[in-house]
Amino acid sequence: MRQNHLRLIENYQQYEQAIHRLLASMMTSFSGTTLLSDREAQAGVMNRLSRYYPFAELMYSVDINGVQLMDTVCSPGVSYRQQREPGKGRDRSHRPYMLIARNTDNQVCVTDPYLSCATHQLAISSIQAVHDSEGNVAGYLVMNFNLQRLISYLKGDQIRAGIHPIFQSIYAAIGGMLVLVSMLLIYAAGVSLWKAFQLGGDVTTRSFGIVILITLGLAIFDLGKTILEEEVLAHKDIHHHDTSRRTITRFMSAIVIAVSIESLLLMFKSLLVDSGGHVLNAVWMLMAAVALLMSLGVYLKLSKE
Repeated sequence: MRQNHLRLIENYQQYEQAIHRLLASMMTSFSGTTLLSDREAQAGVMNRLSRYYPFAELMYSVDINGVQLMDTVCSPGVSYRQQREPGKGRDRSHRPYMLIARNTDNQVCVTDPYLSCATHQLAISSIQAVHDSEGNVAGYLVMNFNLQRLISYLKGDQIRAGIHPIFQSIYAAIGGMLVLVSMLLIYAAGVSLWKAFQLGGDVTTRSFGIVILITLGLAIFDLGKTILEEEVLAHKDIHHHDTSRRTITRFMSAIVIAVSIESLLLMFKSLLVDSGGHVLNAVWMLMAAVALLMSLGVYLKLSKE
């Protein structure tokens, strides 16, 4: 699923304290030096965690110098799992979590969000210092967490996120069909234009019919494009009011443009062809477009405040 990284960072900043407490409580549950050198034990821990905490993705251990002791253990649902490198022997002393761990006395440290080289998505890392029987630091246990899944977990949004691709497919089909319908209308307008040049006759009436087809095709195309952009191509945060505000604005703008163009066409046709028979209807349509535009302005003002 595509991510809106800026929105994720905003959500992280909003729930930063809760996230740090949650990850710290998870890390402190791992005790002893066994996990530092036993990859099978790490794999068992990750399998158990992944069943209850789907945002946990990677686990590995490093020595006091920051060199990774064993290959990285991945959870079953980790992103880009096939592209992961083993990791054993890699120098991670320059990583942010190592710098934080060395410069603080906290047992567990949590980094700020970063773009992970392992998963190519926004992630955060938590590191825990593991002490030996004499109280000296024997190494560090590191876990990586997918920030998108972590935020969804805290909001109780995992089920919706899981079935969201199905909704995207439906919207993609609807938007695609609307675009195809608009193409048919434009094709019909092209055929009518070609016939108008060949047959001649009442050019004014034919011209208005062609313009109506083109305008209707444009309005339907804009509606289909808006659906594809808003529901399929763009990542939407349904919990943020700006998402609904943007979607409503785009849909209402498309309707206002379509109604305005149709009212002008009806007015011109009535004056030139129907001897003013439908001028009043055209004026009412134009007033309706103005009312829609004013209502949209009021909505934008109130929702911004």
